[in-house]
Amino acid sequence: MNRSHIALATLAVAVAGVATLLVVPSAQAAPVWQLRWAPSAGTVGLGAFESIEDDRADSHTAARPHIKVVGNDYRFDMHMVDRDTATDRQRHEVTGTRTSASSYLEWNLGQTWRVTYSMYIPSSLKATTSFTHIMQTKQPGTGTSPITVTSLRRVDGVQTIEHKVIAGDVLVGRTNLEPLHNKWIDVEYEIKIGDGTAGSVRWVVRSAGTTIIDATRTGVDTFLADRVRPKWGIYRSLGDTSGSLQDTYLLLRDMKAYQLVNGPTPTPTPTPTATTASPKPTPTPSTTATGTTSWRAGVAYAVGAQVTYGGISYRCLQAHTSQIGWEPPNVPALWQRL
Repeated sequence: MNRSHIALATLAVAVAGVATLLVVPSAQAAPVWQLRWAPSAGTVGLGAFESIEDDRADSHTAARPHIKVVGNDYRFDMHMVDRDTATDRQRHEVTGTRTSASSYLEWNLGQTWRVTYSMYIPSSLKATTSFTHIMQTKQPGTGTSPITVTSLRRVDGVQTIEHKVIAGDVLVGRTNLEPLHNKWIDVEYEIKIGDGTAGSVRWVVRSAGTTIIDATRTGVDTFLADRVRPKWGIYRSLGDTSGSLQDTYLLLRDMKAYQLVNGPTPTPTPTPTATTASPKPTPTPSTTATGTTSWRAGVAYAVGAQVTYGGISYRCLQAHTSQIGWEPPNVPALWQRL
């Protein structure tokens, strides 16, 4: 038995005058996804991001802003005349996941993160023979290579969307792009940040509720130094030889970031203590909540229990004893919004 997973409970039990040491395994908590970032574009605007890279070379100031909020969408415009500081490429991107004016999430070595978002790729944003990236993870700072990239790439003349781990040039997955043009698609991306072979990634694309690709790679390098930071937008080379470059744009919305954290530990059943004294009444166990009540900390909720929180109803997905910080909106692994 793993000593790190054992809780020792010394119970003096009067059995023939001998004290007995009981070893009680503690219940193990399953990891859960904790929502850490869910900006409303129409409310916080570009303040949702750590930094904005909008025409940083001042190549097309008349068209600023190239990155903007339209309704509840983030829009990235790209024109043929736009140039990055390296003039053989174009770049309009946002970086990071900001939680307030003075703070942002840090994705660190050993952590696992998931981002989900909806994306609209118009037919004018085509795959190219050179690189066209629409999502990256990188180490902050200039002069470093990406860690992972989602790209629009022509393969044997076919337009595709793919995801790669840069170290070792590991292809995670690839699928045809053209059927995904001119419609909203959903992306789910997970990254376990690990050095050498300790990392892993999962890349999922869905269209109208149908899973188009769900690909995972383990044993990959997903760390350079410092920390990992996501980037979204259009970053493309002008070296395309297929004639695919033109004025275009990209839309994103419903962006969320989750961190995999230790979940709630189920409360173990108390071990009864034998005694030679006069018997005492057996304590009445606390009632497990099953009906619809207001959510409270310190309550044992059963699967299917319904609660209200902030005027919204939720259904319990996993039996647990609630704690401060596990409010229904914060732990979607425990509560389903109704």
